[in-house]
Amino acid sequence: MADHGRGLLQAAAVLADELLHAYGMPETGLITTDGELRTDGFTDRNRGALTVWARQHDLIEAT
Repeated sequence: MADHGRGLLQAAAVLADELLHAYGMPETGLITTDGELRTDGFTDRNRGALTVWARQHDLIEAT
C-alpha cells in the first residue's frame, strides 16, 4: 500500500486507527497521520529492513 506515497499511507493510518478504536483498542502507533512510519515500533528482527525500505520511499525522515 505504501508504495504509492505518503497520501496512501496517511489514509491507511486513519483507517487502521478507526478500526482499532471500534474494537476498544488504542491506535497502532506504527504510522503517523502525517504518513510517516515509526520504525521503533517494529520488532528488532524486521526494523532494519523496514527502515531501509521506508527511507527509499521517503516514508521516514532521513537521519
